[in-house]
Amino acid sequence: MTKTSLCQMGYVFQPNQSIAVNLNRILSEQLEKALESLENPGQEKEETIHDVRKRIKKIRSLFRLVRSDLKKKDFKRQNKQYRTIAHLISPVRDATVMCKTLEKLQQTYPDRISSSQYAALKKALVNRQHQVSSQFFEVTATLQTVADGLRQAHLKAPELCQRCTGFSVLRPNLKTMYRQARKALQVAARRPSSDHYHELRKEVKTIGYHTRLLEPIWPELLEAYSSELKQLGELLGDDHDCGVLAEEIETGRIALRAKKARETVLQLLDEQRTTLQQQIHPLANRLFAEKAGELVGRYCQYWKLWQTETRYDPALEHLQTV
Repeated sequence: MTKTSLCQMGYVFQPNQSIAVNLNRILSEQLEKALESLENPGQEKEETIHDVRKRIKKIRSLFRLVRSDLKKKDFKRQNKQYRTIAHLISPVRDATVMCKTLEKLQQTYPDRISSSQYAALKKALVNRQHQVSSQFFEVTATLQTVADGLRQAHLKAPELCQRCTGFSVLRPNLKTMYRQARKALQVAARRPSSDHYHELRKEVKTIGYHTRLLEPIWPELLEAYSSELKQLGELLGDDHDCGVLAEEIETGRIALRAKKARETVLQLLDEQRTTLQQQIHPLANRLFAEKAGELVGRYCQYWKLWQTETRYDPALEHLQTV
């Protein structure tokens, strides 16, 4: 991927622009695209929610990346506001994901779930998905509440990184997030549980978004690292989704009348999680093998070289220098 094509992407840092200009541009882009999706959901409404959810995660990652440069009250207010919005749309996402989780389970173990068992559970999950989606998009004012919340959050958002323009503002926050991810991995390894794997997943997602922002400083290297982080996030996501579906069945919120069918599905979900976790740990151990200071120190050197190279690159002369 060339420098020119990277500069045309949205969720990356552009050369010859300050940290402030980059982050405020990205924040505005993500909010505008989220609002556009909500205002024009189209036929694939569940995909709209998925898109908005991802953009909220990207925005929250932006604030974490410059947390040390923000007033504590500003960070807390913004983080709380976006977290609240995410919670409003999570039921739609969860209902959709449970349907997909069942489909994956049936594909993985086609001979261990009878067609009648699969059909009964799928019907229950699809009915719930339609009900939740209808409530969000048509019956209640939740859709409007989410859109209004995004607009208000943008109006109240502080200007990011006005005091610092270089890598120094990113360095302490990158270290903090990476250390938290390493710690979450250690906890999940020592005491495996749905909650601990879910915490690890959140940290991996944040590191993944930060890596995407930094990709231009060494595209080939960080694109590969970003791809592996995405793979780890998907494995952790599948593990979480299996756990959520199992909990819904165990608590009776999703009813399976046949006891045998219930036991079979729960057993397969447990086996699937075991398989996923066997893939999660080797990959996570490699991705977080370095200490925080070593990783961020390398990024700092790459950043300096990138800034020097792009400053004198004739191909980038048309970009505004800030």
